[in-house]
Amino acid sequence: MFDKQFKDPIYGYIEIDSKLVSEVIDTPAFQRLKDIRQTSYTPLYPAAYHNRYIHSLGVYHLGRIAFGAIKSQFEDEDKSIAINGQLSKIQNIFELACLLHDVGHAPFSHTGEAFYLDKQETLYRMLKECVNEDKFTIDFNALGAKKPAPHECMSCIVGIKTFPDYFKESFERELFARCIIGMPIQFTAKDPEYNGEMNSEEKQEVTKQRDDNKVKRQESELLNCVISLLNSSIIDVDRLDYIIRDAETIGFQSIKVDYLRLLRGLRIVSYNGRFCIGYHKSAVSVIESAVYAHDAEKKWVQGHPAILYEMEALKNAMGELTNIFSTKHDSNPLFCYEALTEEGKTLSMPVQLFADQATQMKKEDLWSAEALSLLQDGKLFAKDHQITDADFMITRNYPVSLLADEDFLFLLKYFCKEGLGYEYFARNRRRQAMWKSEAEFRALFQQRIGDDTENIKTLERDFEGLVDYCQDKMGVPIVSEAIFDILDKEKSDANSARDNKEIDGGSYDDIINGIKSKRHWARILCESTKKLDIKFEFLIIFQKKFNSSFKETLGDIPILFPNIEHGVVPLKTVVDVLKASADRKSNFFHLFYTPNGVINAEKKRQIVNQIAQALVAGINYK
Repeated sequence: MFDKQFKDPIYGYIEIDSKLVSEVIDTPAFQRLKDIRQTSYTPLYPAAYHNRYIHSLGVYHLGRIAFGAIKSQFEDEDKSIAINGQLSKIQNIFELACLLHDVGHAPFSHTGEAFYLDKQETLYRMLKECVNEDKFTIDFNALGAKKPAPHECMSCIVGIKTFPDYFKESFERELFARCIIGMPIQFTAKDPEYNGEMNSEEKQEVTKQRDDNKVKRQESELLNCVISLLNSSIIDVDRLDYIIRDAETIGFQSIKVDYLRLLRGLRIVSYNGRFCIGYHKSAVSVIESAVYAHDAEKKWVQGHPAILYEMEALKNAMGELTNIFSTKHDSNPLFCYEALTEEGKTLSMPVQLFADQATQMKKEDLWSAEALSLLQDGKLFAKDHQITDADFMITRNYPVSLLADEDFLFLLKYFCKEGLGYEYFARNRRRQAMWKSEAEFRALFQQRIGDDTENIKTLERDFEGLVDYCQDKMGVPIVSEAIFDILDKEKSDANSARDNKEIDGGSYDDIINGIKSKRHWARILCESTKKLDIKFEFLIIFQKKFNSSFKETLGDIPILFPNIEHGVVPLKTVVDVLKASADRKSNFFHLFYTPNGVINAEKKRQIVNQIAQALVAGINYK
């Protein structure tokens, strides 16, 4: 089949087989990605309005280049034996995984994906059932708490269930899923040992078993090379595309990444006794560029308070909508496989049909006999709108399918007109950030209490507890006057539990100390607002201290130097790569406030510094 071309602003023309276009790209499941935003950067960069559709095409394009760079190496004698003539099948599944790796994204991408999870771990169960391979299940369960991102799991499920003709064998389903979630194959078989009592046939059997294990081990290692091209903790084609594409669309002046030089430098190398992905020496400079570009975006764009604020507003609305439509039989009505696909889902909620006056008329026997007769016979209203005589409630239905950003926004506008969620639209209601970055936070508090001291750790730890408490008790991480009544009730409940011997003395003391700490900080914020003429209602968003998301294993990437005797050396021995700082484990927080009217720069400076001083004083007088 001839290739169809897609014009991409980053790579020029992307060529895709026409059969793949008609059978996958042109389907509703994939077209839905046009309405899923790639990033949440628009509050900061209004032009950053690209989508998961073009990103997926870009990852497919880079995946083809990457696989092409290592394809010839699979034809070496040892590698060819290990994959047993399955190179074409491996390539097809890998490229399909590149294309479909984001097909399970929720509305607003990463902002909504946490809502896929429930206490029953339905998502993980569905994934294992779709793959239906024992080895996959064993390796997945062994991940423990380090499970893949929810959208990755959902992408596997949607891909396998929507395009079953591409997965005739369990091998294809398993490789597809492993590529998307980035889960390598764990080879655990041990070689049998020789012993002096073996006869010649037994020794031959041991030798054969060892040879078989070697081939299987090599097969696992080679497949892991392919898996890591799409999803790894180091550099992969998914990460590479969004580094390049995000920078281009937002206009963020970062280092240019020469993706062709990087991908064409890919090699399968034998390193530390196993096959793994490495790079030719020509790609070293680009690896450094990719690391710096990624971390600059993560630190200065993703962590900006304007972006964090909007994500918090959206998450609040998502939680509110989930609560509105959930039932005791369906705790996750909106963010689920059915709503995401053509299968669809009907959201429903009970509403009162009549106004109070009409209900009262029925009670007072003021309805006509004919109306009452029709009501009792179930003929007063249309078939889909029947009510019971007792409660006058009717079920209102909202069918959803191929759930995308605009569907969610419709529900948000209709059901969440008050509160934090609606601030996504009402920018004139938004609070202002006290400080704009981790750097400014550190500058404010370093001079006053020092960085990395017990005092600043106490401040951050206490505010993290305050955020969790407000989220749990009020549904939003907002500290306001309402918290005092909640704390008073909790103290009263704790006293009753102690008096009734429902809790021991140690547990009681922990509860009371927690209440005192939260009341202390809430009181400080409350008193500060009276002096500054701002509303006592602070939104607090906690943020992890910046660390490079590239793991320490980045330095272990094998680099091939053809002219050096040993040939392959780890990256960390030849360059200084950007490393995650592990010296400080604490986090920091953003504090958002609502001014009374427009404030000038001098007033804002006063607000920020007095709040900071009050917090510092609060540590000493806690």
